[in-house]
Amino acid sequence: MRIALDARYLKEDYSGIGVYSENLIEALSAIDRKNEYVVITHSSFRRSLKVRNNFEIVSDPARPVSLRTVATFHRLVNSLGVDLLHSLYPLAPLAWKKPLLVTVHDLQPILDPLFTGRRPVAKKMLYDAFYHIVYPAVMRKADYVICDSHATLGWIRDLYPDVAEKALVVYGGIDTESFAKPSADELEHVRSKFDIPDRFLFYLGSTRPNKNLHMMLDAFEEFVRKYPEHDDLCWVLVVKPDRFFDPFFAKVRERGLLSRVRIYNQVSEVERRVFYHLATLLYFVTKFEGFGLPVLEAHASGLPVLASTHGALPEIAGRAAILADPDDKDSIIEGLALFFSKPELRDVLVQLGYENVKRFSWKKTAREILNVYQHLFACEISESPEVEEE
Repeated sequence: MRIALDARYLKEDYSGIGVYSENLIEALSAIDRKNEYVVITHSSFRRSLKVRNNFEIVSDPARPVSLRTVATFHRLVNSLGVDLLHSLYPLAPLAWKKPLLVTVHDLQPILDPLFTGRRPVAKKMLYDAFYHIVYPAVMRKADYVICDSHATLGWIRDLYPDVAEKALVVYGGIDTESFAKPSADELEHVRSKFDIPDRFLFYLGSTRPNKNLHMMLDAFEEFVRKYPEHDDLCWVLVVKPDRFFDPFFAKVRERGLLSRVRIYNQVSEVERRVFYHLATLLYFVTKFEGFGLPVLEAHASGLPVLASTHGALPEIAGRAAILADPDDKDSIIEGLALFFSKPELRDVLVQLGYENVKRFSWKKTAREILNVYQHLFACEISESPEVEEE
């Protein structure tokens, strides 16, 4: 079997779909030497993937979210001579005629009206129309839909009941070895380079509206005002500035919090690992998450977590997190107060986190998806017309 993987969300910097794509591809390579794979990356992706010689890498200049993906991308895929296309995000060519598998990480473009915000009105309307038309069309065309979580499956069931019948939950994984404790030199170098405070809440991700940063900022500011004994506490964010960044940064500046709220651009993998190990608490009270990879990265790093009651976060965090209502500032403040008022809670959450990550592995993810490939290919063979003997 020859399988195409549309992995154009692979990026040089940190992104949830990028991390998912890279780890799944490398895990498939580790367990499957029989099938052939063609990995389609964006032409801007320069890093090497750790794959065997049954994996071929080709590049394409089109962005994943583009008309080319749904209208003409099938021409490239057809030229590759593959039996199956697996898109690692919920867009795919509608003219593709062979078996199709798509992975749906979340439904933010459908569920969150702010997702397409901070664009000219006409452009926002076009993006909204694109997502609301193409997402369900692609999912309906797919033979199977892979969901990162039961939360994502639930959203599909609510919005598109016909799609839910062919949707499967396959959790992503976590490479726990990648989050082993950094060396003393690495810790000291990164702490010095970024002037990292002694005690800080940590956030990693984008500044999109679902990340709830404005509410988290309000809660953080009120918490340190209400509990002056935590006057030394800072909030450190590692983000890639996007179109939603400026209003958030302006709010931090207007509140006079620039010395207390430290914002850094994307960092290296080693530096990211150091941030996790130096932090006091992962501050991740977000919404509409289809998985929540930073929660597992924190657990693997021995970092306690304050997450939200929304989306997939309760499902992924299990018992290893304090959960707060992301729409209730007081609930978030109470979550912070609970953590800092009970020093013994830290060790409990750390141990629960170490146990929680045992539920997730990229090898398990790859095996489950490989089973889907094999099932689809077997069905395709069984439906092919039989060749008559002469």
